[in-house]
Amino acid sequence: MRALLFLGALLLAVLAWMHFNPDYKEQIEQLSSDAGMTKKTVRVYKWRNARGEWQITDRVPPEGIEYERLEYREDENVLPLPPQLGGQ
Repeated sequence: MRALLFLGALLLAVLAWMHFNPDYKEQIEQLSSDAGMTKKTVRVYKWRNARGEWQITDRVPPEGIEYERLEYREDENVLPLPPQLGGQ
């Protein structure tokens, strides 16, 4: 019974804090970014090898090869949409 009362009081305290602190979302985002929980960005390089095959690597291709630098966030979907969802 005490545990139930404790959980109820804890929930009430959290709800009161959210009500009286309307900018809590910004504060939580700030705390998470301070803790190193930001979205990670990955940089990759897209280029064609001597046989004309596409290569995607995390390292710059050999000198003299044209390449495209791409950056993706970890919360982004990099796969194309399937035809059922409007992709081509």
